[in-house]
Amino acid sequence: MMRSWVSLILAAVLVACHTEMMKVTELKAIPDAAYAKGVSAPFCGVVGDALVVAGGANFPDKSLLEGGAKRVYADIWAFSSGEWTHAGVLPDSTAYGATFAVDGALVLAGGNVCGTTTDKVYELMLRDRAAVLRALPPLPVPMEQCGLTRDGDRLYLVGGVGTTGVYACTVGEYVWTKLADLPEPLVQPVAFASGGRLYVWGGFNPETLEVSDKGLVIPTDSSVIPSEAKESLWAEAPAIPDGGTFVGATGATLPDGRLVVVGGVNRAIFASALHNTPEDRIPYLSKEPAEYQFRQDVFAFDPAATEDTIGTGTVSDGVTGCATSSGAWTRLGTVPACALAGPGVAVRPAASAPGHGSLYVAGGELKPGVRSPRIFSLAW
Repeated sequence: MMRSWVSLILAAVLVACHTEMMKVTELKAIPDAAYAKGVSAPFCGVVGDALVVAGGANFPDKSLLEGGAKRVYADIWAFSSGEWTHAGVLPDSTAYGATFAVDGALVLAGGNVCGTTTDKVYELMLRDRAAVLRALPPLPVPMEQCGLTRDGDRLYLVGGVGTTGVYACTVGEYVWTKLADLPEPLVQPVAFASGGRLYVWGGFNPETLEVSDKGLVIPTDSSVIPSEAKESLWAEAPAIPDGGTFVGATGATLPDGRLVVVGGVNRAIFASALHNTPEDRIPYLSKEPAEYQFRQDVFAFDPAATEDTIGTGTVSDGVTGCATSSGAWTRLGTVPACALAGPGVAVRPAASAPGHGSLYVAGGELKPGVRSPRIFSLAW
């Protein structure tokens, strides 16, 4: 049973009544026929001044509706000075893995290699626009479609396919250790670590087929809380705004310490689809993209927000609440281009991204089985 580990953690949540101006800037498409239909769930991050997009999956020949086979890629593409360069290939064709930006490199962890979940981890660097890969210690268990986040020199992986584990490592050492187990299995959750706390939102339970709108939080300071006791210390965190979910969404931590979340499925529609019978398959896959109602709202979570800094308010869809010292959600804006599931998301370097924040968004699903070839920057 969940119990509060500190009185500051409350279930209240605020979605602020203001939004910020969101600017979408299109990048050139990746100049490759295999990527012309777009990919979902690629590795995506920034190395120096270059955006890196690698791997990913799509249906290049026939659509999922037509019975097409999914293809997983190994290509590494780097975008710099307005041009894409084929920088190399991954050791394996991989999608649904985790990408961490670390000190001029990317750490690529886990994923699905042509139908099999992997425990492999690599460091990726760029030299003269060419990818240089180095094998790192493997994960304790194979992991894919998991939550991921970085806080200082600590990297975290949470849940995903086949595990309820929460794992962490230190940048530079890359030896993963288990911190705790989730209260239930969660595939495709969003994770965020800040101030000695690890937050987890959304995900779906592959056993019960329930789709979560809840938030969870647990302390991560092992000098304060013995690791063997952590499983009983999960507490409620501010819930997902508007009662939705973050299944299919991608989170990234901004330089100012906030979590920003892009994309994701409609909770009710996705939950219903998990119970589809074989007879439901063709009608479900035949819908137009807009009918799946993927999330267009871009949200941010500020772990330091309080009533004094945010206030209270009501947004146009009727979401209300109040901020607490456990943090608060804000709707940054509504962006139709972000109605995606499984997009690659990376924080742009501060020097090239004036304003409050800026992200790269690469690919993702427009609907089940149909990918977007668009790659763009989102700034506010």
